[in-house]
Amino acid sequence: MKKISIVAALLVFSLSAHAEWYLRGTHNNWQADPMQDIGSNTVIAGAVVFAADGEIKFDRYGDWSENYGLNGARDGANIPVSAGTWDIEFYTDTHDYKITAAGTTYHLRGTHNSWAEGDLMAPVAGTSQYEACRNFTSGDANGGPRFKVDPDGGWGTDAFPAADQAASGWTHIVVDGGTNTLVSVTTDLGTDCGTPQVSQDFRNRTIYFAFVDRFNNGDTSNDNGNNAAATSTTKQSGDISEWKKYWGGDIQGLIDKLDYLQALGVTAIWVTPLVNNIDNSGSEGAYHGYWGRDFYEVDEHLGDWALVDQLDAAMEARGMKLVLDIALNHSNQDDQYEFGALYKEGVFVTDNASDNGTWYHHNGAIADCYDSDPSTSCPAEWDDPWAYRNKTLFNLTDFNHGTSGSNSAADQYLIDAASKWMSHGVDAFRIDAIKHIEPGFIDRFSAAMRAQNPDVYIFGEWYGAGAGDSNSMTFLNENHGSELLDFQLRNQIEAAIAGDITMTALDSHIQSRPGAMGGRESWQPIFLDNHDATRTSVYLQTTGPVDNGRTGKGFSKALADARQNLGMALVMTLPGIPTIYYGTEQNSTWFTANGDGQVGHDPYNREAMPSFAQTSAAFQEISALAELRAQSPALASGSYNQRWVNGDILVFERQSGSDVVLVAVNRGGSTSITVSSLALADGSYASLVGSDVVSVSGGSAVLNLDANEVIVLH
Repeated sequence: MKKISIVAALLVFSLSAHAEWYLRGTHNNWQADPMQDIGSNTVIAGAVVFAADGEIKFDRYGDWSENYGLNGARDGANIPVSAGTWDIEFYTDTHDYKITAAGTTYHLRGTHNSWAEGDLMAPVAGTSQYEACRNFTSGDANGGPRFKVDPDGGWGTDAFPAADQAASGWTHIVVDGGTNTLVSVTTDLGTDCGTPQVSQDFRNRTIYFAFVDRFNNGDTSNDNGNNAAATSTTKQSGDISEWKKYWGGDIQGLIDKLDYLQALGVTAIWVTPLVNNIDNSGSEGAYHGYWGRDFYEVDEHLGDWALVDQLDAAMEARGMKLVLDIALNHSNQDDQYEFGALYKEGVFVTDNASDNGTWYHHNGAIADCYDSDPSTSCPAEWDDPWAYRNKTLFNLTDFNHGTSGSNSAADQYLIDAASKWMSHGVDAFRIDAIKHIEPGFIDRFSAAMRAQNPDVYIFGEWYGAGAGDSNSMTFLNENHGSELLDFQLRNQIEAAIAGDITMTALDSHIQSRPGAMGGRESWQPIFLDNHDATRTSVYLQTTGPVDNGRTGKGFSKALADARQNLGMALVMTLPGIPTIYYGTEQNSTWFTANGDGQVGHDPYNREAMPSFAQTSAAFQEISALAELRAQSPALASGSYNQRWVNGDILVFERQSGSDVVLVAVNRGGSTSITVSSLALADGSYASLVGSDVVSVSGGSAVLNLDANEVIVLH
C-alpha cells in the first residue's frame, strides 16, 4: 500500500465529483449542469463559455425547488454574465458567488468518470499546482484503474502523462501547472484521501537500530546467562576476545532509555535478534544474536517473554513500533559449538549432523569450489543466485527453504516463530541476509505476517543493495513483500561528505533511485552507520585502513563530526525511512584495528553506548528532523526536486501537495547562493537546524551557507 498523509490545514476540501448544486443559464439553454464541490462550502463550474451576453442562476437540486439569483437572493432575478469564458464559484453557506475570467483548467479524465471532461482539479493556494482526490474503484476494458490530466478539457496532444497513470482506491493527485507534469500520485488512501484505514506505512517514522547487548545494561543479574565464560568482565577495555563476548545490555536497559529515544525523535526501534542463541560457545559469546538455536524463546541474557511484553507496552505508550531482527537464513555454526542445533520451545528438533536435508542445505559454503582445499575459492558464487541461496553463508547452518510454492519444515518453523513474536508486540521485521534466502519463501513469510497484521513493515539486509546493484533491484521489483536497506545510497552519502565524490554525483545517484526501485524509493530504509561497516566518523578521522580496502581521510574530530552531521541530515530528509545506528547521535567512534587490520570494523563498530546526553549537535539535529518527518508528508513520501548543485553544495526540495521542505547541505567553505524555482511559498523561514532565517520572494531565496552547514526550511 502506498500512502501520503495530507496536511489537513491545507487540504480541508474533499474533492468529490458528486454534485449537489447545478448551474443553469442561457449558455446551456437553462439545463441543469452539475457544479463541482471543492469543500469549504464552495462549488465551482470552470471554463463556462458564453458566446454572447447572458444570464445564470444556481439550482440546488436540479429541479428549481431551491434556486438563487442576483445578490444571492432565493428565487431572485437572473444574474447577468457578459460574453466570455468564466470560472463561476457559488458559496453554499452565504449564497454569494464569484465570476472571474477563466484561467487554465485541469480536467481529470479516467476510469472513475469514464474519461469525461469537466472533472476539474483545484488550485493549490500560493503555488502553480493543482490537485484532486478521487476514488478509483475499477478499470475498464482497456486496463485497470488509471487516469490522465487534460489541460483545458480539449483532449488534445497536451494531455499528460504520455501513458495512462495507474491509480488505486482513494488517490491524491498533484500536477504542476507551469510544466504540465505530475508532481505526485498517492494511492490507497482513506476516504476522501484521509488517513488510510489499513496502512503499513513507516515513512513518517524514524528507526533507531539498538545493538541490545551494547546499548544499556538494565539488569546485571542476567549478564552471565547459561555460560559465564561467554560474558566479559573487562568489556571494551579488554582485547578483541573480550569484544566477542556478552557485555550485559538487555531488554530492561532498553526500557530504561525509552525516554532518551523519545527525546531523540525515535518512533521505531530495531533490535538485534532477541531469540535464544547458543550456550555452548566456549569463551566466545553470541552477543550479536545471529547464532539462533530456539526461535521460540527469548535469550536468557536479554530477558524473558514478560519483559518483551513490558517493552511492547512501554513503546506503545510512546507511539513507538518494535522492529525485530530475525535470521531466517540460518541457525548457528555447522562446524563448531552446537553444530546447527535447533530447538522449539526447549525441545530438540535437529542439528546439522542428524539432518537428512529436510531442515538444512548440505551444499558446502559459498565460494568454496566444492572441495576441501582452503586455498581455492570461487568468488563468482557471491553473484550466482543458486550458490548464494543454496550454499552456506560462511559457516552458518543454512535453512532449506521450500522452492515449490509451499513451505518446507524449516519455513513453517520460522513463520510460526515470527508469528509468536508478533503476538508479543513485534510490529516489523528486519530480515538478516535476505540475499541468501529463497525468494519464494520471502513471499510466503511476508504474506503470513500480513495475514496476522496488515500493518507489518518488512525490510531485509541485502549487502550492497541499491540503485546500480542489479540482482538486488531485480528482487525488489519482483515485489516479494520486503523492502531493502539501501547500501548504495549509504555509500554515496558517505563518499560525498568525505569529498570522495561531488555533490553533483550524489544528486545523480539520488535521481536514479526511483527508476531502479520502481518508484518505491521512499519505502527503503536508508542509513549511514551500521554494525557491518566501519562507522563513518572513524573513516573520516583515521589515517589507517578501514573496510572494503579503503584508507581513512584523516580529518580532525571537529571536521569529521560536522561532516557526519551533514550525512545524517541527508539520511533524515531524503526519500527513504531514516535508520540511526546507536551512538551515531553522539558521533561515537572506536579506533582499534581488528584481526584483519581494519580500524573500527567488526567488532570495533559495536562499542558501548558512549553517552545518553541530549546536548550534542548530532542529537539536536536528528531530534529536530525526526520531529519534522513525523508530521511532514513531503519528507515521508513527497517528490525529490534538485534546486541547486555543484561540487560542494546540494539544495533540494521535497514536496507533497502544498507541503514543502527545502534542504541545503554545504560541505565546502562559506558562500552565498541564489536558489530559484522554489515551491516554498513566499515568506520568511527559520531553519529547523542552526539559526539561519531565509526570505523567499517570487520563488527565489538567497542562502548564506557557512562551511559544513545544513539549512532546512518548512
